[in-house]
Amino acid sequence: MPVPDVTISIVNHEHRELLLECLATVTARPVPGRTAEIVVLDNASGDGSVEAVAAAFPQLRVLAHRRRAGFGANHNTVIRATTGRHVLLLNDDAMIAPEAVGVLVDHLDAHPELGAVAPRLLNPDGTHQASAWRFPTPAAAAVGTLTLGRRGVTQSAGTAPRRVDWATGAVLLLRRAALDRVGLFDEGFFMYAEETDLLRRMADGGYGTAYLPGVTAVHHGQGSSAGVPERRINEQWRSRHRYWRKHHAAPAARLAGLLTGAQYGLRAGVATAVLRLPVRRRPVAVEPLDPARYRLHARDALGVRGPGLAELAEEFNARQAVDR
Repeated sequence: MPVPDVTISIVNHEHRELLLECLATVTARPVPGRTAEIVVLDNASGDGSVEAVAAAFPQLRVLAHRRRAGFGANHNTVIRATTGRHVLLLNDDAMIAPEAVGVLVDHLDAHPELGAVAPRLLNPDGTHQASAWRFPTPAAAAVGTLTLGRRGVTQSAGTAPRRVDWATGAVLLLRRAALDRVGLFDEGFFMYAEETDLLRRMADGGYGTAYLPGVTAVHHGQGSSAGVPERRINEQWRSRHRYWRKHHAAPAARLAGLLTGAQYGLRAGVATAVLRLPVRRRPVAVEPLDPARYRLHARDALGVRGPGLAELAEEFNARQAVDR
């Protein structure tokens, strides 16, 4: 069979309605001038997602898993089971039109020096969503601390196409030849930082990442980890520490963690002070839970001791094994 131009890999985790909207958007029309295959991997959802997809989109291939795995592991499963020249990672809570997919594929084909291409992401209300950043080096962490993360780190501003260090895996087109060269996702990352690690390895292997703000997709965001903020924060920091240890010497890895933790400590202090002001005098919008959330980040900078999202999956898989 002919090799498709692009494999669209969608991992679903109990987001039936958003998944159906995602699929309705990306299958509304053929990708212009390109062949595409769409594969949905269901991460042991219990909300009837598999049955809903089978009923609404019987032409699509669905991999229904009984055990839950992480972001990178699930996409690796799809990548290994498919043959598309390029692979579009597409979150189940993200919407991208076929025409936009075609532009991403065209750009990657026209630029063999690139290993990845990312569109501009929008929130559901149409506002801009940050989606590309500098690699999290100690220097970048220092800049983030000095500016409280507001300057010098985010690379997804402006309207001109540009090279970036890394972009979120919510909607990200990858060159399969680059994956064959540098390897797939490191499954030691359960969630978070796995795309940072992959794009860092691509950069080390001579492949760049491009950001195309003229191509847009809508991303709801943080759906698979909503409702478990402490576990989510623990998992974020577990992945951050793993990334720093993998790509930096021990002193630099420690410094990056401490600087990033200091940024969150400062944010906690600022948020606490702002909340003490009358609402009409507050210079920025602050939610009551923000100081506590920032303090959790600052704590985990010193080391993650509590359970994260990986343990939630392990607990689910253990229950499934007993029930069987």
